Amino acid sequence: MTTPVPPSLLEGIRVIDLTWILVGPGATRILSSMGAEVIRIEPTAPTRVDLGRFVAPFIRDEPGPPDDPYGLDLSLPERLDRAGYYFNVNPGKRGIRLNLNTPEGKDLFRRLVAIGDVLTENFSAHTMDKWGFGYEALRAIKPDIIYVQMSGMGYTGPEQNYVSYGPTAQSLSGLSYQSGLPEPAPPAGWGYSYLDHTGSYYGAMAALCGLLYRQQTGEGQHIDVAQEALGLVLTGTALMDAVVNGRQSERTGNRSPYRPAAPHGAYPCAGEDRWCAIAVFSDAEWQALCEAMGHPGWTAKPVYASLESRLQHQDELDADVASWTRHHRAEEVMQRLRAKGVRAGVVQTPEDKVRHDPQLRQRGYYVDVTHSRFGPLPVENTPIHYSETPVHPGGPIMRGAPRWGEDNDYVYGELLGLSASEIADYADRGII
Repeated sequence: MTTPVPPSLLEGIRVIDLTWILVGPGATRILSSMGAEVIRIEPTAPTRVDLGRFVAPFIRDEPGPPDDPYGLDLSLPERLDRAGYYFNVNPGKRGIRLNLNTPEGKDLFRRLVAIGDVLTENFSAHTMDKWGFGYEALRAIKPDIIYVQMSGMGYTGPEQNYVSYGPTAQSLSGLSYQSGLPEPAPPAGWGYSYLDHTGSYYGAMAALCGLLYRQQTGEGQHIDVAQEALGLVLTGTALMDAVVNGRQSERTGNRSPYRPAAPHGAYPCAGEDRWCAIAVFSDAEWQALCEAMGHPGWTAKPVYASLESRLQHQDELDADVASWTRHHRAEEVMQRLRAKGVRAGVVQTPEDKVRHDPQLRQRGYYVDVTHSRFGPLPVENTPIHYSETPVHPGGPIMRGAPRWGEDNDYVYGELLGLSASEIADYADRGII
């Protein structure tokens, strides 16, 4: 007896995807993993494709000549399909080429909108208006379209025309100021484009809410997502503290800002750039830590006898703890401390998470999807598991990220009904 295939959450939903880089493609990646058919649109000029296609490392890279060390000579379009970054952000999607600066390209786009349920983009706020495809124009084509717009500052306001990437929005929102060591050290900011990742989840949630609204009312709507505002909601109680108490946010580095703890930080371990995080919240835990370390002589210092006293001598305490941890592997430190009930965890590198993390391995966090050129390659799985409606980064087509224009024939032929000769003509004229 054949086991029935469980339904997907978004089966039958089609997303017309104009997004690029991360915040937008990350959102449509989630929608694709839930079963939506995502049709990714990229320009016909190789110099205007998604910048993610140029981000190293490259899949099965072959060294280029001295004047092109990354092998990105755009006279060879197949080189646009090798970026691991792009492959991880865009699995499960269809991919087409379309020149929206031509009348024919705009006509084809109108036909795509007419068969879509959701339209997504993360251009600057009024790019779609300039193309003639603002919300009112889109609604005239497809009255119940869900239009999710993800710009840096939002569609309205005095800064609506500013452009932004995740790190810019992080600074404007205050997140960068809050990250780092205490004064007088300068803010450290975030190590990566955090708001691009967070914005992806908000963008996907916005699209899902729009679809729910359409299901309930039969109507579409324009959803305006401002990346800077997403950062504001992540500042925790800092805004409330400033408004209510007049206090400015203070950076605490690795110290525990709310619940007293000492030691509390990341400590160097044996090996190159290896660290273990340790947190001790009580005197009983301190005694457990001392036992795990074998009671080195410095643990008997009177200033370490109580939590209150340890809090007053944290710099000295951190140096002493580090004098022990640096002689042991991070994994050993974690295991010895955990065995005694002390909170500890390895500060993991990407290699640790991909190759050695038993929790991620058990939950299937990395799965293979098949690239039509390079074969099976691992990508990050969708971190949300559903018991009855499984999700998969390969999307409804169970495939890796699309090659540049890979699905022109399917989209323009099967979905829009163009003949093979029409498709060839449009391609020859640089329209698709």
